Amino acid sequence: MTDQEFRADILPLQDAMYRVAFILLRNEEDAADIVQDTILKLWQKHKELSRSQNHKAYCLTAARNNALSLLRSRDICEEIPESLMAPDNLHKNMESKESLEIAQRALESLPDNQREVIRLSSYMGCSNEDIAIMTGLTSVNVRALLSRGRRKIREIMIDRYNF
Repeated sequence: MTDQEFRADILPLQDAMYRVAFILLRNEEDAADIVQDTILKLWQKHKELSRSQNHKAYCLTAARNNALSLLRSRDICEEIPESLMAPDNLHKNMESKESLEIAQRALESLPDNQREVIRLSSYMGCSNEDIAIMTGLTSVNVRALLSRGRRKIREIMIDRYNF
């Protein structure tokens, strides 16, 4: 791949890579660092990249793998957004925060693959086809994981938290 092809094919995918990293890391700075690191790694081997490859899938998978590596190395735990603690409507925000924490605990109890596809689908708004490309699963597997994961979250929230 030439320098111009890299600029034309890879650099426009930075936003999509950021969204993948952000949904996994839930931290803007870490997601931006992952994108920079991924772009740098891709640039270092851009001569080896084939023009016929599915660059979007390759880049999103690379960003996803880098984000997962960071999570494993740091053991990052997810936090509740600060916006829920705004002074106005504190009572409403506390109820929202409690509901969000309960849903987050239910989500965290799922197997990794179910948790990841639910995050990509619900938080990032990715289509099943995009999730399949990013994760290397088939669209059928993605649909099954989403269905099972959502059902399990409902069961957990009803059984444990009387929702």
